[in-house]
Amino acid sequence: MGSAGLLPRPPTGSWNHVEKVALRHHDVHLSPSARGLDGLRLAHISDLHFSKWSAIVESAQRRLLELDYDLLAVTGDFTDWPRNWRRAVELMKRFFGPLAGKGDIYATLGNHDHEAIAEAQGLPVRFLRDNSIVLERTAAHARLAGVEQVRKRGGNVHKALGVDDNLPTVLLAHYPSTVYRLPPGRVHLQLSGHTHAGQWRLPLVGCLWGNDWIHPRHAWGLHHIRQTPLHVSAGIGASLPIPIRVNCPPEVTLLTLHANTPSISERPVEASARRDQR
Repeated sequence: MGSAGLLPRPPTGSWNHVEKVALRHHDVHLSPSARGLDGLRLAHISDLHFSKWSAIVESAQRRLLELDYDLLAVTGDFTDWPRNWRRAVELMKRFFGPLAGKGDIYATLGNHDHEAIAEAQGLPVRFLRDNSIVLERTAAHARLAGVEQVRKRGGNVHKALGVDDNLPTVLLAHYPSTVYRLPPGRVHLQLSGHTHAGQWRLPLVGCLWGNDWIHPRHAWGLHHIRQTPLHVSAGIGASLPIPIRVNCPPEVTLLTLHANTPSISERPVEASARRDQR
C-alpha cells in the first residue's frame, strides 16, 4: 500500500448533542507548486444515505449554512439503496436547495448510488463523472476531478484526471483506496468517504475495519499516502447491518488549502471542544 505520514493530533472541532453533527477544521499545507489552490476553502461531506429527513440531516444542513466556504464537495452515497434513488433526489433538493447560493456544489457518486441521481433535474449539484473541470481563481487556475464509483472501486482515474497540464488538482473519489491508483504526485488532494470512519470506534483502539483496501487508521481524517494528501470524511449517515454510530459522530469538514509546504497540519478551533479521533 505504501507509506503514510499520520497526523500528530486527532481532528479538532466542535460537537454537542444539540447540533448532532461535528464541525471539523483542517489546514492542509501543499507544495508551492499548488498555488492555484492557495487559500481555497473546501467544505467536505459524504455518505448522506438519504432515506428520510432527520435531525442529523437538518443539523448538517445548518452547519453548512453557517460555514464560510468557496465550494462544497460531496463524495458519494446519497441514497441508502440504488432502488431508492428517487426518494434520495427529493431529499437532496431539500438539503442542497438552501445551499445553492453559498458556493458551487460538486459531487461524485458512490457504491450505494444509482446513475440516475446524476441525471436528475432540478438539483443544484454538478456531478463529476470520470471527468474534471478547471477552477478559475484570479490569475491561478486549478483542476477539480471526480471518479464515479457506483461499482466497487470502479471509475476511470486517468479519464477523470484528464490532460496533465500541470494544474494543481483536487480529486473526489468515494473510495479512499483510489489513492493507490493515482500517478505519483498527480493529485494534490483527494477527498473521500465510504468508511464512515469505521462507524463504530472503540476507546484506545479506534476503527476496527475500514471497509476498503486501506489500513483502519486511514479510515478517518487527514493523511499523506504515496505523495498525496487524503482526507476521509466520517460522513453523515449510517448503514447496515447496524445503522448506529458509536464514538463516531457525523461530521462536516472545512479544509483550508495553503500552497507553501508539503506537510499537513491542523488549525485548532475550539480547544475546549476537542474530541479524540480514536
